[in-house]
Amino acid sequence: MDCRLSVIIITWNSRQDVTPCLDAVLASTRHISTEIAVVDNGSTDGTRRILQSYGTQINFIPLSKNKGVAFARNSGLKSAKGELVWILDVDTVVNKNAVDGMVSFLADNPACGLCACRLQSENGEVQDSCRRLPYPPHKIRNVLSEITGRTALLKCFHEKIKKWNETQFYRRELSGGVPFETEYVIGACQMFRRSILDSVGYLDDKIFYGPEDADFCLRIYRKGYKIICLPQYYIIHHYNRISGRKIFSCISYLHLKGLIYFYLKHSNSYRKNNG
Repeated sequence: MDCRLSVIIITWNSRQDVTPCLDAVLASTRHISTEIAVVDNGSTDGTRRILQSYGTQINFIPLSKNKGVAFARNSGLKSAKGELVWILDVDTVVNKNAVDGMVSFLADNPACGLCACRLQSENGEVQDSCRRLPYPPHKIRNVLSEITGRTALLKCFHEKIKKWNETQFYRRELSGGVPFETEYVIGACQMFRRSILDSVGYLDDKIFYGPEDADFCLRIYRKGYKIICLPQYYIIHHYNRISGRKIFSCISYLHLKGLIYFYLKHSNSYRKNNG
């Protein structure tokens, strides 16, 4: 039987998330011909034992060490046989409505190159999963917001910076129930036709951790397709954002390195968009 949907998940010391994520994916895709590829980025916390317990329900792809988000996802994407591909973070819990909604939207809208649904926490807090491209001013504001939110002496500036920072998000659109076009959606949930990979290529694995998702969306957009969010559907996202745990950490350095690479790679686009 031909495969309709390929789900690509990567893990890295994700023991607490693996079972809820995989069980939800398996339950939500029973009615669709689906394959699930799980690429493990060198976990050492028992994640691999859990993955092995799923047997033939998943295609388990172990890597010898953590080679970054893009490299790991590409390992799964290269094994994908489905007509549609769904990149999904392991810290998510999906549902059938969201799966069916995204699958149907892609089938009915050939101009859509990639779609996503709303991401929210368990208590219903809507997350900023749809964003404008990561221009340097946006990232500077993000860092300032992080610092002022953690430092008691700077709390008085935190709300002002948060308000100043809102222009990079699509919060009003996410609160509605109408599909809308966005510059990019974060890689926690991205669904697209496999033919898109033939058109734009795989994720740029020169980026270890972010913004490979923005880069991928931008390349899709440049091929004439739209990036669409469907806020009428949602999945739970626990949002284990490793770069935010310590501002001055190794992973934050790698994220910054990826951003600089992204800016240089797309410098002509930035100059054009900024007039």
